[in-house]
Amino acid sequence: MFRKVSLPSDVARHIKGLGALVSTALVDDEWLAVGTGDCAVVDANGIILTFPWTDVESAIWEGEARTLTLQWVDGREDLALRMASDDVYDVTAAVRDRINASIVHVEFLETAAGGHVRAFIRRDRDGQLSSQLIARGPVTPADSAAVEALERRARSAVGLATR
Repeated sequence: MFRKVSLPSDVARHIKGLGALVSTALVDDEWLAVGTGDCAVVDANGIILTFPWTDVESAIWEGEARTLTLQWVDGREDLALRMASDDVYDVTAAVRDRINASIVHVEFLETAAGGHVRAFIRRDRDGQLSSQLIARGPVTPADSAAVEALERRARSAVGLATR
């Protein structure tokens, strides 16, 4: 499906268990390795960062800057990955594919305060399902019952026990 890029051997040895689908060179002699269940940033000295796809909310490609920015479900600071080449179709397609593959179901809610909440059901690298709530904008205590009902609906839709 994806065209694999050969990693330098001193980098490849660090990601043997990742199940890398595709990889690409980043600036500063680093590499991005997109695996089926995880993704890694690696260099000749080892893995710098590894994370499961269930931690990633979305990815944004900025062509002029050759930067792929990953946004996290927990709201921590985005991860900006600057590519060493413009030949990025396979890696960006693989990132999109892996994020989408981890999403099983989504439910949406607009809060009374004008915010938005999404309830995701995600599949992790081991095939286990879990729910995630992501809120953007104002969510007040008055929205609590509606947010709880949203998560119950999402969990129920895939057969997970409701909390």
